[in-house]
Parts: sequence; C-alpha cells; structure tokens
Amino acid sequence: MDRSAIDSIARAAIEAWGMPGLAVAVVSGDETYTQGYGVREIGKDDLVTPETLFAVGSITKSFTTASMAMLIDEGKMSWDDHPRRHIPHFKLLDPLADANVTLRDMVAHRTGLARHDALWYRSLWSTDELLVKVGLLPPAFSFRSTYQYNNLLYMAAGRAVEAASGITWEQFVKTRIFEPLGMSRSILSTNDLESSGNYCTPHAKKDEEIIAIPWCNLDNVGACGSLNSCASDIAQWVRFHLGDGTWEGKQLISKRNLDEMHSAQMVIPIDENMRKLAGTTIQSYCLGWNLLNYRGHTLVLHGGAIDGFNASVVIVPEKNVGIAVLSNLSNDMAVWSVRNGIIDHLLDLQSLDWSRELAAIQKEARDKEKTAEEERKAKRVEGTSPSKELADYAGIYEDAAYGQAKVTIEDGVLTFTWNNHLAKLEHFHFDTFAANLEPPDWPIPIQVTFILGPDASVEKLRLVWPESGLDREFQKAKAEQ
Repeated sequence: MDRSAIDSIARAAIEAWGMPGLAVAVVSGDETYTQGYGVREIGKDDLVTPETLFAVGSITKSFTTASMAMLIDEGKMSWDDHPRRHIPHFKLLDPLADANVTLRDMVAHRTGLARHDALWYRSLWSTDELLVKVGLLPPAFSFRSTYQYNNLLYMAAGRAVEAASGITWEQFVKTRIFEPLGMSRSILSTNDLESSGNYCTPHAKKDEEIIAIPWCNLDNVGACGSLNSCASDIAQWVRFHLGDGTWEGKQLISKRNLDEMHSAQMVIPIDENMRKLAGTTIQSYCLGWNLLNYRGHTLVLHGGAIDGFNASVVIVPEKNVGIAVLSNLSNDMAVWSVRNGIIDHLLDLQSLDWSRELAAIQKEARDKEKTAEEERKAKRVEGTSPSKELADYAGIYEDAAYGQAKVTIEDGVLTFTWNNHLAKLEHFHFDTFAANLEPPDWPIPIQVTFILGPDASVEKLRLVWPESGLDREFQKAKAEQ
C-alpha cells in the first residue's frame, strides 16, 4: 500500500469536487491506513481526522443484517422466518406478499414495495406508527419480481432484532458489534453528537455554491441508516468483513452467515455507464451489501447517503483489501471517484481519471433533470386562474397511509401542512400549485393539484414530491366537503 498515492487520490478529489472534508480507511492484508483531509465545516479551521464523525446513512444496513446473523447463529431467528414470528402486527397490503414474505425478502429489497421515503424523512411519525403505515401501502411490483430499495423494511428488520434479542436495536449494535470491534467513536443518533465531539457539518450544493445544511435525525428508522462513524472505526468493520467472522479469537458471526450476507439474493439492473467504464456485467443485492464485478474483480460494497453526507464501504475478498470513504458533501459521484481511484491503486489496475469520467456522467444526469424541469415549466398554461375560490380548497385531506394534509388560508394565500412539512402554495396553472417544503434552509419543491368531483366541488388533493418518488392522492374529509 502506497500511502502517498492514497493521499494524492483523496486530495485531488477534494480539489476536483470541492468537498469540504473527507476521510478514508484502507485495509490491505495486515496493514491499515486511516486519514482525514479538509475541514469539518466550510469556512472554518477544524480539520477532519480519522476520528471525525460523519453520517454514513445506509451503511447502517450491514450492521442490521450482522445483528440478524448473530441471532440466527444463536437459533433465535432465521433468514427465512416470516416477520410475524417476531413482529406479530407486521402486515403487507398485497395478500401474496403478506402470506409469504420473509426477513430475507425484507433485507434483500424484493417485497415489491416501493421506497415511500416521504413517510419517514424529517417525519413526526414514530417507528410504531410507520410500521402500521407499511401495511397500508400498495405494491409497486409483484412479490419477488423486481429489486425495490426500501428503508422502511430495514426499520422493521430492526424491530425483529429487538424482539429476538430482548434489547433495543441500538443496544444490540453497541454491545454486540461496537464494543467487541473497538468502534468506540460510533454513535446511532444525532442526539449524541454534542457529547461525542469532533463531528462534521453536512454540506450540499445550492446553485453551484457549497453551503452548510442541518443534520437529519433518523431515530424513527434507525436500523436503515442512523449510524454516524469515523474512518478509524469503519476500518475495523472492513477488517472484520474481510475475515471469517472471528475477532480477537472470538467467533462473532459464523463463517456460513458472514458468507450469506455477502451472497447474491436479488438481481439489480446494470448501470450502462459502469458497464462501459468498469466492465460491470453482474450486480446483485445481498443482505445489507451489494455484489458486482469491477474491472475483472468481485466487489462487495454498500453506499450511504443522507442530507449533506455520502459514504462508501468496499471489500475485495479475493485480494484481502477493503476501503471506506466518508464525505461531508451530498454528492454521490465525488465519493465514487475516491473509492474507484483507491481500488484501482490497491488492485494494480491502470488508473482512470475517475473525477473527470464521473463528473461527465453527473453533468449528463443533471442536464436531463434540468431539461425535464424546463419542459415541465414550459407546459405551464399562462393566464389561467384557479377554478374555485381559494376558500373552497381549504380543508383537511386524508390518506390511509400518509395521514392528514391540511390546507388553510393565511393573508389571502393558501398554506399547505403535511406531517412535519409546511409550505405556501403559489398558483402554477388551473388547479395546480407549486410550493417549497421548508426544512430549515433547504427547500424541497413539491406540486399540489386539487381534483374536482362531478359536482365541481373539491374532492381530492394530489401531492407530487419528485425527489422522494411521492405521487399520492388525498381524499377531502367528508366533513369538509
């Protein structure tokens, strides 16, 4: 391992992408290298170190499946248990899926249920309330037919861990994983950041300017993404997964179940850009991990993204090497450029200019998004007015899973409230209004369309939130009609 080469790759990526801070952990055989680069918050002098905490999002999922593997080794659970063995009130709306779903299906993203991230993102609803809502959601695809990434079902898997172990998911991860591996800096809630110290500020790009944004708390769906960790701790996690399930002479997970976590369970469609650049022809989801071929080698990996952060963990079992890359900037491709560059170095592959290649891919994707937004705006019919008086749109609208949305008039303007979100509605055309949901300093564009019934009264509200995939109709409450 050439540490100076790793430093060069990381620093070049910071320069190319404008990342405020970055940390890497590299494991090669018996050698481990961790390093921090850049700053914890833009415009300030606090440097990133190997002990600096970052949110690592969905890398948490591998900790949840590791917890399940430990309980399976103890005979308290099986990958193929029906979830109701552990969560009696668990339900899926699709009868076929409800009768046959297993824990394996849930953590391999193959139940047919779409993400519905808008239910938990910055939400007021608790884990118990969200579990009930899962049973009210129609499937997007038939059971076991299509890869459908789903955070809510990992939340449910965390509840299964609690039922089988008799302690909370957080306690299980801390005592059965963090403590044995010496991951002393890692925490499972943003509520513990201040007491832990040495943590990053999240950042995002807004109109090409990098700005600091608020942390996002994930306590209600913790088992899918609430881990905050650092390079020195994640290095231990990488070392563990390159082994046989033992740590300092103690078998934490059987080799059989460790291998099962890294084994293909559900086919994932291939990204054509990675097919071209990295020769990727096979990609599957495992159990808290992805599996794919990369330039002639097999990688086991997972990414993690939440507001203002991005991370990736990769192991190459055949070469006994692994890496973790942690960034405090919401930018997938920046992390991938560092990850791929270090992998190429460790595997003695001819280096590609990953920052250039991935920046071009990202620009193409953003240009498509921009074009789609311009096309949407171009379809706006100028000179139209709402078909009803504003007072007619006011009221309470209901959906079995998504709860209540409330529309009121304040100072002659319609105001929309749903869950933990608030927005003023600006007329777009006809009975459609545009809005920005307002988490602090980070507006999220949505669209609200009111739907009239046969008698021309307002019957429904259609909420479209493109970033989350939400497109949902709420029925106006009977008392309001």
